[in-house]
Amino acid sequence: MEENKHIEELDAFAKKYITDIEPDTPSIDFTSNLMEAIHETENASVFKPTPLISSKVWIVLFVILITSIIYVSNGESIAKLWQFKFNYSLNNIVPDFLNTLSISNIMLYACFFFTVLIFVQIYLLKARFENYINS
Repeated sequence: MEENKHIEELDAFAKKYITDIEPDTPSIDFTSNLMEAIHETENASVFKPTPLISSKVWIVLFVILITSIIYVSNGESIAKLWQFKFNYSLNNIVPDFLNTLSISNIMLYACFFFTVLIFVQIYLLKARFENYINS
């Protein structure tokens, strides 16, 4: 019962002030002012992310990774890699290279660990940027 009495009092209070308040009419340039405020807000809140690591650095890292894999898998020095002579017969190149390819367990673990760390970094950076944009 007390709740209904409280609601009735609030209803009477609201009705009294609704009848007392005169309706406002918007100014002539209301629409243009509103659109200008919206346009300023849109321009102010634009977020342009920049990559932490540039594409040139990624290319250099990729080349270093591939070179290290080839170096470790062949077990030869880099000087011998430059002296490699191409035999244009595809039947001789591909099977011989695949047969002589041997990758150590340490290299496999290193590549796996590197891949896991890249995925962890992507996940953490994505979460960080989402928090930064949402706040």
